[in-house]
Amino acid sequence: MSDFSKYSRRKFLWTAGASAASCILLKGCLGNPPSSTNAATESTQAQPINLTPEQQPETAQAKLGYIAIVESAPLIIAKEKGFFAKYGMTNVEVAKQANWGSARDNVEIGSAGGGIDGGQWQMPMPYQISEGLITKGNEKIPMYVLAQLNTHGNGIAIASKHQGKGIGLKLDGKKSFFEGLKSGGTKFKAAYTFPQANQEFWLRYWAAAGGINPDEDIELLTVPAAQTVANMKTGTMDAFSTG
Repeated sequence: MSDFSKYSRRKFLWTAGASAASCILLKGCLGNPPSSTNAATESTQAQPINLTPEQQPETAQAKLGYIAIVESAPLIIAKEKGFFAKYGMTNVEVAKQANWGSARDNVEIGSAGGGIDGGQWQMPMPYQISEGLITKGNEKIPMYVLAQLNTHGNGIAIASKHQGKGIGLKLDGKKSFFEGLKSGGTKFKAAYTFPQANQEFWLRYWAAAGGINPDEDIELLTVPAAQTVANMKTGTMDAFSTG
């Protein structure tokens, strides 16, 4: 959330409870598909619980942003299944964001100005926003990490045109391949969805661990998640960090 002063310990605990519930539900989806016999039961909204005055959140309203990738599932499911309302947050909106930059801009504005109060983030964006490292004018906007929405197999996807060239997890001995592309005027292009966040870190580590200078031997690009597959198909980039 973007407003530090209004965020008490009580509100933190109850909002975290709602967020954690959605995460647990997502993990439950990783097993066998539901049978047709229990489909109706699973579509039932969660019933509100009786909260004492001390347990009531200070606000029942929040606008949470999300990017349309797998990590957004807990927020969307929590909204659709009524988990926010169950814990007293009866007016929660989940709003799709065009990209991470838009989400960052909207949390700076806040919901009162037409933006968002918080939501799904790529790490370590909440810390960077709190420290004013990626905000306009380096404004420090306090953020809270309430729950980890997903843990899954992040990776680096390589364009099929490089299949059979030995470009894999380890790049030992492949420096000449990247230098050849560079000298030919077509640097190896690798994309991430937001600068100075985990996907850029993975790409840099992957290259550097194999003796490839990520600042000189390859070209790093910022590409919105929705465009990554299309760019790979058209050949405008060679790899992207993906989740």
